[in-house]
Amino acid sequence: MMMNMAVVNPLEAPSVVTRDRIVCFVNDEDSAAALRKGLDGAHLSLRRGTIRNAVRMLEADTDLFALVADISGYDDPFAELERLASVCPPDVRVALIGESREIGFYRELMDIGVTEYLPRPLTRDMVLDLLRPKLLGGEAPAQPDRGGHVISICGAQGGAGATSIAINLALHLAETTKAKVALLDLHLQNGETAVMLGVRPGPGLRIALENPMRADTLFLERSAIEINDRVSLISADEELDAQLNITEAGVRHVLGLLRQRFNYIVVDVPVPFPPSIYPVISLARHVLVLLEAEVTGLRNAHALRTAVTNIAGKDRVFTLLNRANRAGGLPKATIVKALGAEPDMVIPDLGKGMTQAVNLGIPALKHVSGLRRHLKPIVREITGVGGERKGRLRRLLGL
Repeated sequence: MMMNMAVVNPLEAPSVVTRDRIVCFVNDEDSAAALRKGLDGAHLSLRRGTIRNAVRMLEADTDLFALVADISGYDDPFAELERLASVCPPDVRVALIGESREIGFYRELMDIGVTEYLPRPLTRDMVLDLLRPKLLGGEAPAQPDRGGHVISICGAQGGAGATSIAINLALHLAETTKAKVALLDLHLQNGETAVMLGVRPGPGLRIALENPMRADTLFLERSAIEINDRVSLISADEELDAQLNITEAGVRHVLGLLRQRFNYIVVDVPVPFPPSIYPVISLARHVLVLLEAEVTGLRNAHALRTAVTNIAGKDRVFTLLNRANRAGGLPKATIVKALGAEPDMVIPDLGKGMTQAVNLGIPALKHVSGLRRHLKPIVREITGVGGERKGRLRRLLGL
């Protein structure tokens, strides 16, 4: 038996029998979403359940190409794999999801013929890089050149909260990973990041973006403002009548300098973005298109997603619905219909504390109840860090 992994949608009707089918059994929506995005384009069937549900399916239906099954929570997953082997055809690829991160556990699974094993929390990048090539062939998607991980945030409408989310996401990334994080605000005129943080930027960013030859390794020391010991802000405050000449080479150079020094770079991207800003999208591993539940937000989000897909491919873009339950907003069914799918990420209306934080010039993460909890799934998707560890497997190999 070849062992492999797949995810299933509980709302999906039974699929037509076909030998290119990949069937996945998982118990959490985060894993399902990661598989849905990472295996986009495949004949994918996502179902709720674990390896035991997979065994029951295989007792009646073996016409599939690959199986993905969750083994989390089982004290003896190898006993479950024995049951799976008794009903699974040898040519079906099997991949597994679980909680153990022991290298010995991984190697033993490989020795018995499992195609791939991924530890939870599952992210789209893990599926793209590790699982998709094993199930669908070809090489893993080309990665950007080495350096810090770029996350771009684009607001689909004015006032949707993109800058606030960018600030607090950068802070939460640093808090969760203990890594160095740069917060880059490319709104050089009327930018709000510095105001929200109660600081005043200098002229260094504009100089670097217009003339990259003048931006050397001292650029960060001259331009970066330390928000705390792990997060630095790089922004500008140019006059509204200033004639800016931002170049693509300047944008690439600034990103290159930041990626040498920081593990994560969160970029607040102006919309619409001119061609000179395209590197911020093409180099990003995650592009968050943020909208509110309004008609203009839905319209602009669709256009933004198309623009991002044309620049960087559809696997990079995520839709983030902010203030999801705000009074007077469009109903969820309308939003899903307009987007063509559920939003990838959702943050509810967290009340007046968010506005108060802006007026006080302090990060909302410090005092708005619930913000950290709602940012956690976004941080987990970006980093793979921060998942809840429930029902740990016992140490199977005595390590």
